Amino acid sequence: MRKKTSVFTKIFAYTMLLLLLMNLAAIAVFARQFLSFYHSEQIRQLSNIFQPIIGEFEGKSPEEIAVIAQNFYRKNQSFTFVIQGTDGNILFSTPGVTDMDLPKKEPQIVQRVIFRISQGPEKSYTLRGYSSGTAVDYRYFISRSFLALGIMIVLGIFGAILFAKKVTKPLEDELLRERIMEENQRLFFFAASHELKTPIAAASALVEGMIANIGDYKDHPKYLRECLKTFDAQTRLVSEILEIVKLSDDPTELLLLPLNLAEIGNALIAEYQPIAEQRGVKILAELPEVSIWADRRLLHRALSNVISNAVQNTPENETVQIRGERRKNRFLRFCILNRGVQIPNDLLSRLFEPFYRLDPARKQGGPRSGLGLTIVQKSLERMKISFALENVSEGVLFWMDLPMEIDN
Repeated sequence: MRKKTSVFTKIFAYTMLLLLLMNLAAIAVFARQFLSFYHSEQIRQLSNIFQPIIGEFEGKSPEEIAVIAQNFYRKNQSFTFVIQGTDGNILFSTPGVTDMDLPKKEPQIVQRVIFRISQGPEKSYTLRGYSSGTAVDYRYFISRSFLALGIMIVLGIFGAILFAKKVTKPLEDELLRERIMEENQRLFFFAASHELKTPIAAASALVEGMIANIGDYKDHPKYLRECLKTFDAQTRLVSEILEIVKLSDDPTELLLLPLNLAEIGNALIAEYQPIAEQRGVKILAELPEVSIWADRRLLHRALSNVISNAVQNTPENETVQIRGERRKNRFLRFCILNRGVQIPNDLLSRLFEPFYRLDPARKQGGPRSGLGLTIVQKSLERMKISFALENVSEGVLFWMDLPMEIDN
């Protein structure tokens, strides 16, 4: 199988390609500008050299012009020039120049300037001056350009590595998070399918037995009630699955409002009080009258599942203690303590996994779906509320830090 290219490699390669193209473009523009400036500077210097004798030619006869030109050449033999009349006759020419040709010396790239020498309305001359100095060494220039390009590429490699690391780190973290989420979703739907499959198969077997009137299945009312219980349990399970999916993918913003914690907590305690009495469990609550900032629906769902879980997992004749503790950083720690019970430390985190049950003897399709703490986790994470489940000396403690209203 073909191995996929990593994100780091792709970003590094694209960055290096972009840097290389930018460097080549910069060198090309620089070389063009440099050569243009070099040639312009040569022409300017050449014009400055010939400019003085142009003034001396004014009002002079052809013979005098030739003498002035000869004297100038003796002092500046590195330059060649030719003075030509309008009739085509050459008045003066340095060695190496024939008519208007370039110097016949070593092959060189030269610069040329042209001056008009006016001697009246009917007579004028043209001076063409050539620079016979050293031409531009293009091989040296190109080698230096490639040396500069190599240095820039080396620096670009280090810069591209740093840039790729800086960019890919959050991308790789995000990709890893997405892969973990996809894997969790796959496991969640696999577990959900498994949870639904067994009770549905059992209910189907009951229905088939009743249809065939086999043995005890002839008692249709009895087994229809069993089927109804199974379907009711699966309806609750599907509702909880849909709620978890909604909590994971809901794009709507939270509706954070100041809520009375004592009012919400006491109402939920009253709701679960009959179940606690039936199990022989006592609930002791001590909640302060404070306002906390939270989404009412999510907070109600989280507290309901936590209290329900505490009541159902506390041994008989033991106590569920619910209290609120003010923190120094404007948070209220809401605590629920299950007395008389301990959970192995290596299993504490697994209790938040979907469909995980601490007691393996609990059958699928029973009253507990194994999604209660998963819903609590999703709800509190959605509100960005810190929470934890831990063992303490008195039992198992679940706490969450709720932000209090500023006035409190």
